[in-house]
Amino acid sequence: MGALPVFLVQRVSKLQEAALLSFSAGVMLAAAIFALLLPSLDAGQALFGGRIGAAALSGAGLALGMGLMLAVDRFTPHEHAVLPPAAPGHAASAHTPGAVQSAKLMVLAILIHNVPEGLAVGAAYAGPQDAAGAQTGASVALAIGLQNMPEGLIVAMALRTLGRSAAQAWGVAALTGLAEPLGAILGLAVLGSLPAFYPLGLALAAGAMLFVVSHEIIPETHRNGFETLATGTLLAGFVFMLLLDAALN
Repeated sequence: MGALPVFLVQRVSKLQEAALLSFSAGVMLAAAIFALLLPSLDAGQALFGGRIGAAALSGAGLALGMGLMLAVDRFTPHEHAVLPPAAPGHAASAHTPGAVQSAKLMVLAILIHNVPEGLAVGAAYAGPQDAAGAQTGASVALAIGLQNMPEGLIVAMALRTLGRSAAQAWGVAALTGLAEPLGAILGLAVLGSLPAFYPLGLALAAGAMLFVVSHEIIPETHRNGFETLATGTLLAGFVFMLLLDAALN
């Protein structure tokens, strides 16, 4: 759905890109804290009967999630820049080999980042099978889906700058989203198999999302002189997710 505007427009400016991405970052931050980390602490406390054990387990999960994404970032070739050099604000030609390779690596980066987001959805649904558990899962799933829409649009626009048709750009953007249901199935299967895995998995997904926000999205939104706009829209995304979580729970 997020990539559908590619049939109407061909470019997204760097300012618009920064606003879209920083809003997504705010949603991800709030989801990581309120829908993943806090439930992880609650589940850990129920498991161990104390706050220290719960905090230690959640802290270990956060470290594991960040470590996993750091390893992926280190050993998987991908492009940190969201738009290739062909986008507005860059001088390179859209049809140079470097621009094409940059776009391919950027698509791979989005695909990689969608895996922990899918894991977060699976982790949220792997908890208690009651109304509260279903509401938590629905809150995370809706938040992740909404923050993915700007990513889909940006992927599609990046491919349009390389001369791809609107249909091709939309198709590739849609395919990058397939990593999320796969990650959700994995998270649901693994984290629901052992009680200790549930709080650990929630924190792991939160750590992975925090890594993506801190290591990828925030630097990208701050590198073109739109820091104030990016900070404001990040806050808007955070508040939006806070209200969404309150409404669903």
